[in-house]
Amino acid sequence: MEFYLDTYIAHRGLHCHECPECPENSLAAFQEAVNHGYAIELDVHLSSDGHVMVFHDETLTRMTGSNGKVSQYTLKSLKELRLAKGDEEIPTLKEVLDLVQGKVPLVIEIKVIDHDGVLEAEVMKLLHNYDGDYAIQSFNPMTLKWLRKHYPSLTLGLLVTRDFSDTKLSRLKQRILANMTFIPVIRPNYIGLDIDTYSKIQLQIIKRFTFNHLVFWTVRTKEQMRTAKRLGANIIFENIKP
Repeated sequence: MEFYLDTYIAHRGLHCHECPECPENSLAAFQEAVNHGYAIELDVHLSSDGHVMVFHDETLTRMTGSNGKVSQYTLKSLKELRLAKGDEEIPTLKEVLDLVQGKVPLVIEIKVIDHDGVLEAEVMKLLHNYDGDYAIQSFNPMTLKWLRKHYPSLTLGLLVTRDFSDTKLSRLKQRILANMTFIPVIRPNYIGLDIDTYSKIQLQIIKRFTFNHLVFWTVRTKEQMRTAKRLGANIIFENIKP
């Protein structure tokens, strides 16, 4: 079985919400995941000077207290910031690859709103000689379509939710995304489904088009773990240890 179906995946590393010494998407959190044998989910953005940075939010405020977006800062400026008032820096994807070295699988979420292929291309350059298991996932179907075209054998995951409260998408676009209309074009290896909003119709679509290759996110309770197990799904988890 493929790793994304049978290896528990630590959301933004094995981090601690209350621990500044091991914040989300930090080298410390990734090392903890390696130590426990969990796969690692992480998020990437581009800096203003073209470096692939590992960071979840588009803006820096929540995790660093600084203003502006990741994309507005150079690598040097981003490296001067600290995560969650601790000592951890914002890592680059290269630093994460050097740390993990194939010891556990990686699940890399590409964070793009307006797809242009630049971040995708930079990520793939870094992964070109990487000796380890990895998958690329995204909410943006255009990103995954581009990757499938240029890297046909790449392991891809389409992220899906029915919660669009933090977006300005039209209702039509929301329906297109929630109903996974792009599955035949992208041919994803798995669907990453929001465990808080999933529907029976979505499960039926996944079963039909991906042979039930399903990963639930973000699993935070034992009850949600039982739901995932009952439905034959793997999990991206945080705040618990499976």
